[in-house]
Amino acid sequence: MRVYPCLNRSKMDMDMTLHFGDREKILFSWWKTGSVLGMAVSMLITFLLCILYEAIKSFRYFLAIWEKQKRAMGIGESTADSEEIDERAHIAPIVQFSGYIRKLFTKYRLAQCGLYGIQMLLAYVLMLIVMTFNVNLILSVVFGTSVGYFLFTGTPFVEGQVADCC
Repeated sequence: MRVYPCLNRSKMDMDMTLHFGDREKILFSWWKTGSVLGMAVSMLITFLLCILYEAIKSFRYFLAIWEKQKRAMGIGESTADSEEIDERAHIAPIVQFSGYIRKLFTKYRLAQCGLYGIQMLLAYVLMLIVMTFNVNLILSVVFGTSVGYFLFTGTPFVEGQVADCC
């Protein structure tokens, strides 16, 4: 019989089944709960992270709708084509695709990119919190996401409205 050192139960400090309890290591070695109060604070933090996740998602949707309305009214960031041609006249031909670069790096796209990065960071943090298999924390993620959705979604999304965004 072969003994695998990685299966030594004394070195593993994470339970891989759903469990209740107030002793948990969450994400980092310094984020530990050792009491009911510690677990309650961790659940509150997790709950608030979920609400923040939903707020960012909703704000990205709001920005997309706002940008779409702005484009429909003809308000752009820089539409002076003649200035752009004069500006590029002395630049080498390889760099003359700056019009494309300007369209690519607009304030709107950079804001959406930054918000999406934060949204994904929060999503992965929440996923890792759920992967502690602590039922208290799982429930705080579920309820936090539900409350965040309720707070930041005016009406349920229609398929045609979210085609542009999120």
